[in-house]
Amino acid sequence: MNQLPGRSHRPTSILRRGVFLAILAGVFLIGGCKPTESTPPGSQDPGDPDGAAEFQPRPVINIERVVPFRLEQSFKFDWRRERPDVRSGLLVVVEVDPELVVPRNALEPVLYAGNHTVQRLNHGHESGFVLGIIPEQIDLSQDPIWFGAPALPERIDAEVIAKERARAERAGIKPPAASDIQSLTQDPIDAPDLTSLLREHAAELVLEFSPQEEALANAWRLPVTGQ
Repeated sequence: MNQLPGRSHRPTSILRRGVFLAILAGVFLIGGCKPTESTPPGSQDPGDPDGAAEFQPRPVINIERVVPFRLEQSFKFDWRRERPDVRSGLLVVVEVDPELVVPRNALEPVLYAGNHTVQRLNHGHESGFVLGIIPEQIDLSQDPIWFGAPALPERIDAEVIAKERARAERAGIKPPAASDIQSLTQDPIDAPDLTSLLREHAAELVLEFSPQEEALANAWRLPVTGQ
């Protein structure tokens, strides 16, 4: 997944252990990246700050599950420059073009929903399904969900999101019908914090939709004692 400049890539198994330690520290990161030689379709040079020029917005193939959640303890949403505190939102499972989410040693297309970046919790390139966190309980029958230009999510602010949404709307990307979203939405869940949300709910969704990433789900389920 996206890396900050100067960070080196490590083997996936090491990074998965790093994910667990990050969760214990109260910081959440996606479960590691495997460098490859490919670059995302239509992407620009990673050093080009205007890399949106050649990448055409791409819709998700389908929305599979929507789970509203509320937390007793908020967490910092690191997949946005402003790093807002998040206490409620949506867990979503979306079917995607696997080519858009292959781990790369380069910038990757950013997943958006409405006026938010979506925090991807797994890779999903093997299964074609991505689990993510939308940091607000938005109405997905009113707000589109799509992939925007390759970038580092932690550098994206409200201005960038507005530009990417405008590009997506010009490309004809629209939200699904309200009846479809209603049928896919489960009852809201409550959890003490992000760690509990991952362990008790997100892990089950990974096992259901992306069983190839069982190791990630198991890492979330490890006991949190002995910090």
